[in-house]
Amino acid sequence: MIIDIIAGLVFGILAGMGIGGGGLLVIYLTFFDGVSQRSAQGVNLFFFIFASAASMLYHINKRKINLPFVLLCSVSGCIFAVIGSQTAASVDPHILKMFFGVMLIIAGLLTLWKNFFTKK
Repeated sequence: MIIDIIAGLVFGILAGMGIGGGGLLVIYLTFFDGVSQRSAQGVNLFFFIFASAASMLYHINKRKINLPFVLLCSVSGCIFAVIGSQTAASVDPHILKMFFGVMLIIAGLLTLWKNFFTKK
């Protein structure tokens, strides 16, 4: 239980910094806690609500927020979250796990490419 709290704190900090704590949370839950892929992604979505709310409050306080853009993203995010959850519920968990792994590898490679191989 204590390890889970520490992991949640670490992943929350990473998510707040934009490093991808949510993806790491799914990996932690599936490999170390034995949670199913679907459940881990559901926990990740719940986790993301609070991480993004904290980040949004920080940016509102610093006055670095474009409210019309936030509203557009929020509405479209809600619509596509429903579509995505219905799609994920109909997909075989093994395929979902493989797709998630491929997505993480591609995101990692793109991040490496951006940070090490592009001119600044």
